[in-house]
Parts: sequence; structure tokens; C-alpha cells
Amino acid sequence: MSIVLVDAYSQIFRMFYAVPMLNNPKGEPVNALMGMERLLLSLEKGLPSDFGAFAFDKGKATRRCALCPEYKAQRPPMPDALRSQIPHIMETIEAFGWPILMQEGLEADDLIAAVSRHREEHDVNIITGDKDIAQLTEDSHVHLATCDKGDAWSFGGPEVVQAKFGVPPSLLGDYLALVGDTSDNITGVAGVGPKTASKLLTECGSLDDILADIGGKVSNAKLAAKLEASRDLIQRNRKLVALDSVLPEAWNGLETIRRKAPDWNRLVALAVENAFNKLLPVLKKHRDEAAQPMLF
Repeated sequence: MSIVLVDAYSQIFRMFYAVPMLNNPKGEPVNALMGMERLLLSLEKGLPSDFGAFAFDKGKATRRCALCPEYKAQRPPMPDALRSQIPHIMETIEAFGWPILMQEGLEADDLIAAVSRHREEHDVNIITGDKDIAQLTEDSHVHLATCDKGDAWSFGGPEVVQAKFGVPPSLLGDYLALVGDTSDNITGVAGVGPKTASKLLTECGSLDDILADIGGKVSNAKLAAKLEASRDLIQRNRKLVALDSVLPEAWNGLETIRRKAPDWNRLVALAVENAFNKLLPVLKKHRDEAAQPMLF
């Protein structure tokens, strides 16, 4: 049985913009909540697990903001229509039996990385839209999980990273350090795009090797000059995109993320409260099945 780790906000934002705006009988927006309930039901059916968690960012990323004060500073505030749904989404996640991981100053990526590196003998399936986490697939027991049609899930590893970025997971951090990341407000090396970065790393090796001998490694004089001029930027970026391994303070081994049985009665009540009429039959079926005595 695998460990399932979910980058919570990546999925919450995806649902908020993918699901048409919807209000409950109180007039409160619940479109992201509806989308997350569907995701949780899909996980329940198609990706069962004994261990798992939803990881949330909390506060500013302390280490990264110290390195780069403008880190993520360009992002607009969370829309009020989404912010109001977050407590209800967290309540629903917990009602489905999922632990929630948060630590002041850490991002979900780092919490997921830390847990993945303490996976013991279990495989890890990660649900995220963040490219940084793909670095973790260097470990053959760590996979990126994607929900396909219906409740079917597919899993990708190094081959997905290679196909998308042109480099293996071991060099993805170097690739991101070169090209930057506009979504995180990380400036890349001027004139070095994805194709140049992947070609450079494939032909010349890691950034450590390249920066140790730019003139000897890089035959293109213009590119070599750009790299030399951006040496400090590259080294800073490499630290920015590196994933931490700091476990939350309350960590007590994998038992910290052992999943509980869903509280189907609570979930049915929440669905009634929010008029999630299409989900009610599914939730009631789960509730009734859970209430039936086990036969031996």
C-alpha cells in the first residue's frame, strides 16, 4: 500500500478555476469545495492508501524569502470567494480521514519532500501541479499521480520528467535554476530558455560541473559569457528550487499520517448543508455500506 501525498493548494486553486461558480443555500461560494469533494471521492475509490496527507503552505517561505525577498511577491491575494471556502475544504479533508500537514514558514513542496524521504518501505504517489516536486522522482519509489477519466489514476516517474523538460529528475533543479520560474518570481539566466538549458545540461553535466569550469565545459562563447555573468544568480536559484527535508514539528513517524476511516455521516450532513445533490447518492451509499456488519 502506497503513501499518497497531495499538494493541497495546487488542487484547491485548480478546482476553484475549473468548477463554475456555485453557491450553497446560504449564498456562500462552494465551487472549490465541490471540486475537492469529487477529488476526495476519486481518491477513495481509485487510489486507496493506509498512509497519506494533504500538505498546505503556511505563511511565507522563510528560507526562500531570505534568499530572494521578491519570491512569489508578484502573486495576487487569494480571491475572497476562495478564501472563505478554505476552512470548509479542510473540514471536508479531515472528514474523509486525511491528516493535514502544515508548518509555519514551510511550503507544501518541502513537507512532501520530507515525508517522501522518510517513506520507509512504501512507495509514494504525489498529486500536484508544481514542477519542483518532480525532482523527487529520482527515487524510483516516488511517482507523480494523475487522475484520468473517471476514477482511474496513472503514475509517472523519470520518463515523464525527461519527456517534459529534456533532463532527468537529477538535473531538474539545475534546469529550473537556469530558466527560472515566473510563477514563483524566480528570474532565470537572460537568453537561456528551456531548449538551451536542457541541451547544456545533457551535453555538459550538472551545474556544479559547469560552474567549476565554464570555459572548458561550454564551447559556445556567448553562452559561456552569460553563465559567467550570472554565476551568483544561478547559485541562488539552485538554492531556491531545492526541496527541504524538514519534517513538521509534530512528526512521529509514519503513524503521523495514518489515514482514518471517513466519517460518512458527517460527509452526508455537509453535502446536504451545501446542496451537493449530485454527490449525495454516492456519499449515502458509502455511509450505508460502512454501517453494514462485517461477515466472517
